[in-house]
Amino acid sequence: MHRTADMHRRPAQKNGWTHRAPSAAAVCLVLAGFAIVTGCLGTVTFPGFNTSGRSHLAENEGKLYVYFLDAGQGDSALFIYEGKTILVDAGEYEMGDRVVGELLSHGMTRIDLLVATHPHSDHIGGMQKVLAAFPVGKVLDTGLPHPSPSYEHFLTTIEQKHIPYQVAQQGQTIDIDPSLRVLVLSPPKDQSADDLNANSVVLRISYGVIDFLMTGDLGKEGEDALIRTGYPLDAEILKVGHHGSSSSTSPAFLARVHPETAVISVGEDNPYGHPHTETMDLLEKNGVMVYRTDRDGTVLVRSDGMSYVVKTGMNVSGVMTGTPVPVFTLPTLPRDMVIPLPSVTLPSVPENWTIPPLPAVPQIGNASWIYISATQFDAPGDDRHNLNNEWVRLTNRGEGLVLLSGWTLSDRTGSDPYVFPAYILMPGSSVTVYSGKGTMNDTSLFMGREDPLWSNTNDQATLKDGNGNIIDQKS
Repeated sequence: MHRTADMHRRPAQKNGWTHRAPSAAAVCLVLAGFAIVTGCLGTVTFPGFNTSGRSHLAENEGKLYVYFLDAGQGDSALFIYEGKTILVDAGEYEMGDRVVGELLSHGMTRIDLLVATHPHSDHIGGMQKVLAAFPVGKVLDTGLPHPSPSYEHFLTTIEQKHIPYQVAQQGQTIDIDPSLRVLVLSPPKDQSADDLNANSVVLRISYGVIDFLMTGDLGKEGEDALIRTGYPLDAEILKVGHHGSSSSTSPAFLARVHPETAVISVGEDNPYGHPHTETMDLLEKNGVMVYRTDRDGTVLVRSDGMSYVVKTGMNVSGVMTGTPVPVFTLPTLPRDMVIPLPSVTLPSVPENWTIPPLPAVPQIGNASWIYISATQFDAPGDDRHNLNNEWVRLTNRGEGLVLLSGWTLSDRTGSDPYVFPAYILMPGSSVTVYSGKGTMNDTSLFMGREDPLWSNTNDQATLKDGNGNIIDQKS
């Protein structure tokens, strides 16, 4: 069944949150009342109640460009940052010239990291044209044997050109640029050559607070295995697995990733019926903005590390062809415009007057549901210039929301702890606390520090509730 552009582009917001409305509304009333009493109404954040539903979507002039290339019924994605490049897959053999042409149109002269997610031809077929057109710094591959001519030719060419070859292993980080974190999430250490899709190279590529999850053709069994590892899977942008097949993107996996935007690499009128209706319905139900290369052409995501914007088709070259995503912009005022302010006289305060104590912050929710699910104490490169790549992630594994107001997060010394604002962590959700500066949103909090907090080695994060009780510690 073919969907209209409106159906697949912007799902109704109400579908994603209907089941939470009654209990969340009651909590909002309680917290709003408390906030008024304490005078901190402006600091209360209610995750999930963002009217746009896309907390990081904004026009920007960022330095990271990610192109999900229109490579027919195959995958190919190009990451460009400050002259450094990552190419993930290259489509079928007949798409090789198109992929090379797109790379040349973006000024590519070399590829720093070439990733073959798995040996199927719709992912590596175009690699020969790429290898012939560009010098390559390193190849990342599953390392699994596969007797196809295209894969054997691929390996032979790498050997002949003396290109460094690395087998992907879960937990690896790949150094490309200090500002980019490339984490290998799959294949697992115990691989099986019986299912190439299940052993797809899965990458989580992060720039600031914006994460991309590149899933290859990973199926539901592999997704379940990833969830069990405890590695961070949340991402603002999800490259949907296996061209939108119903064999991938399980409800549990989608809930864990919790993407704002999804891109499906798929060929027009393909014989497999991709993307499957089940996958599209699931994405729509979860309020995910979906882009498809069969309808939108090449999809560009541009990011400054704090936000991202999506452009499609001719938009990549700067000409608007699709429906633009609305972005709120404040009006520009004349430089010499003077805005008169009302005169205000404050009442006099007696010399012996003291500020009455504020009411204690209520503990709403079960504190034991919150735990430290992941940490990154050692930011890539110079920590002093990369504070938002120092972070600690908290997760709510319970069945209800928890108010974190007044909680603290500190290093091993316990000095200079970070104090949480009135932030609600919803069940099954995570929030990442970054050391540097930024704007608090549904999934991110910022300490606002000017210097690093965490020691690169032998440090420990301690989470305490508002009464000073230790909730969790992680080294």
